[in-house]
Amino acid sequence: MDKIKNIIFDWDNTLFPFKEKYWESAHRKLFAEQLNFNDVYELDLFMDKYHDFDELLWPRVHRREMTIDELRNERLRLTLRYFDIAFEENYIQGFFEQFLKTLLDDIQPNQWLINQLERLSDSYRIAILSNGGHWEQREKLRRSDIEGRYPIYISGETGFLKPDARAFMNLLNQEHFKAVETLMVGDLIEHDIEPAKKLGMKTAYIGAQKETIADFEFETIQDFFNFFVKE
Repeated sequence: MDKIKNIIFDWDNTLFPFKEKYWESAHRKLFAEQLNFNDVYELDLFMDKYHDFDELLWPRVHRREMTIDELRNERLRLTLRYFDIAFEENYIQGFFEQFLKTLLDDIQPNQWLINQLERLSDSYRIAILSNGGHWEQREKLRRSDIEGRYPIYISGETGFLKPDARAFMNLLNQEHFKAVETLMVGDLIEHDIEPAKKLGMKTAYIGAQKETIADFEFETIQDFFNFFVKE
């Protein structure tokens, strides 16, 4: 096996706890303020159904039948209708902007992550490959104090959306990384692991699944750093 010299990280839900921490807390804060729930139990029920519709709609995005913006609007619309909560369409259209502001305001740099990446960069060249819009992703990176530390490739800037092989090839070519010497680290088998393996890269999956096709499996990003950061 060729020696690993380069490591490419996915951003959301790999390095950045987007869904687990910030996505959840920002939604709960806004829904609690705007929809007048009587107690936490009602909010929990609403969030459970919101998650259900989110999971139901994402495959349509992956099949290019729906845009991410359309998903964001439709999952809220469906959840409100499910609970028979009256709404105006302009509320749906303006919700994501409110959500994003709430989420961004909560972001603080993770000094532990910054330190781990710095230690890792003593042994490997590092880059970040992320799907998402230009402004949104750059703001998350900036507020996390990651912007400017490593090369960053965002689909909203490059035009290449994972799992498209061109997203990976563009980064490899621009950074002069050899695929066989590069490790791709991500939380999605279909978007991060499968396309990287097809290009000859080594792969590390971060998440709860077991016996995946990845070369390495770690439940958390902490486990990954414990394994790869040299003492």
